[in-house]
Amino acid sequence: MSQSVSGIINVNKPPGITSMDVIRRIRRASGLRRVGHSGTLDPLASGVMVVALGVGTRLLEYVTEFNKSYAAKIELGKSTDTYDGEGETIKSELEVIVSDSDVRSAIQTFKGTQSQIPPMHSAIKVDGIKLYDLARKGITIDRAPRVVNLYDAYISNFKSPELELQITCSKGFYVRTLANDLGIQLGCGAYLKELVRTSVGKFKIEDSLNLDFIEFNLQKDKSSILLQKLETALDPIPKLRLDFDTTQKVQNGISIPAEGSHKAAKNSSISMALSEEGRLVAIMRFDEEGLIWKPEKVFHDQIQKIN
Repeated sequence: MSQSVSGIINVNKPPGITSMDVIRRIRRASGLRRVGHSGTLDPLASGVMVVALGVGTRLLEYVTEFNKSYAAKIELGKSTDTYDGEGETIKSELEVIVSDSDVRSAIQTFKGTQSQIPPMHSAIKVDGIKLYDLARKGITIDRAPRVVNLYDAYISNFKSPELELQITCSKGFYVRTLANDLGIQLGCGAYLKELVRTSVGKFKIEDSLNLDFIEFNLQKDKSSILLQKLETALDPIPKLRLDFDTTQKVQNGISIPAEGSHKAAKNSSISMALSEEGRLVAIMRFDEEGLIWKPEKVFHDQIQKIN
C-alpha cells in the first residue's frame, strides 16, 4: 500500500482484544507504520474506536477531545478490584434490594463536573509506569483525580441485579469507576459487566466497520472504501475557505483576520482551513485578543497535492 495513504477509519472494536491489538492488525494489513487511535478501550469493551492512518494521525489530538457515549451493563451486588468483570471479587451480596428511584437518585449525584479518581487497573502512566502494571504486582498508589464531566446517564433497562445505562461523558471519564461509585452510593456494590462505546463525537457505532472487513480490504489495497477524508474528520467545527493567496500565507505560518467569510464561529476555538480545491491546509486556533486565526498545525503534505 502507498505510504501516502491517509484518512480516518471508524472501527468497531470487538471485545476480548486490546486497543493496541487493533492498531497492530491494521498496521500489518496496510503495511503502514503510521497508525494510531484517539482513545483506549479496555479489552472487555467494544464499539467505536477512531483509527487514523498516515497524516490523519496528526488530527487524533483533536478527536480525543470529543465527547463519548456508551451503553453500559452494570451488575449490582458485587464489587471487583478492577471495577469490571476481569477482576477478583472483593464484595458480594446475596440479595440486592434496590429500586428504580434509588438508582435514578444515585445517578443524579454524579451528573455534571466532578473529580474522578482513575482506577489502579488503567493504562495511565505515573513516573513512566502504567498503573495496571503496578496493580498486577499488588501495588496501590495515590492517583491524582481528574476533572471530568458526566453530561447524561439514564436507565435503558433494569432487572435487578442487572442495570443498563446510556451514558454521555467527556474525555477521560471512566465508566467502570462510575459503576463502582454507584455501587458504593447504593450500598450494595457494583461492577461494570459489559461496555459498548456508541459514539466518539460524530463517529457513530451504526457507521463503524468490522475489523475483519477492514483487514480484508486493506490487504486488497482497497483503502478508499474504508477511509473518511481528513477534511471532514473534525466535523462540525467551522471551515475556513481560503483563496490561493491566503493559502500561501497560512502554509507559511501567517495568521489571517477573523473577518468576512473567516469570521470566528461562536463557541469554536479551532477551525479547519481548506484550499479552493477543498484540501486541508491547516488547523487554525482562534485568538480572541487579536481577532485572528493562527495556524496551529500546517499540513504541507496535503498542500503538495494542490500545488
